[in-house]
Amino acid sequence: MTLFALIRKKLTEFKYQYYGLNIIQEVSAERFHLIISQYIERGWELSGEYNELGAGLSHWSCRLRKGTSTLNCEWHEATQGNFIGPQRIVFGLGQEFGFTANKVPQLLDS
Repeated sequence: MTLFALIRKKLTEFKYQYYGLNIIQEVSAERFHLIISQYIERGWELSGEYNELGAGLSHWSCRLRKGTSTLNCEWHEATQGNFIGPQRIVFGLGQEFGFTANKVPQLLDS
């Protein structure tokens, strides 16, 4: 690991710890869009560039907000869907849909 990659990894770890963030990674396209749709049906407000399946975009992101809670949703064609947000929200999402919530991204070297 190069010095630059190591510094980037440590800064990311610090950011997640400092802000109390967790992440769920590598969510398949179908489940990713299903989760976003269910959160919208539950009253979460959508902001940003949400794109349904088949939009042909390799990268986009959006935010789901409810009250003071924010859940960042990111789609990358190569790594699939990621949900990033406060521990209580991401952990709850993971329990409900059968995902593991991590304290830091697991693929920091790529």
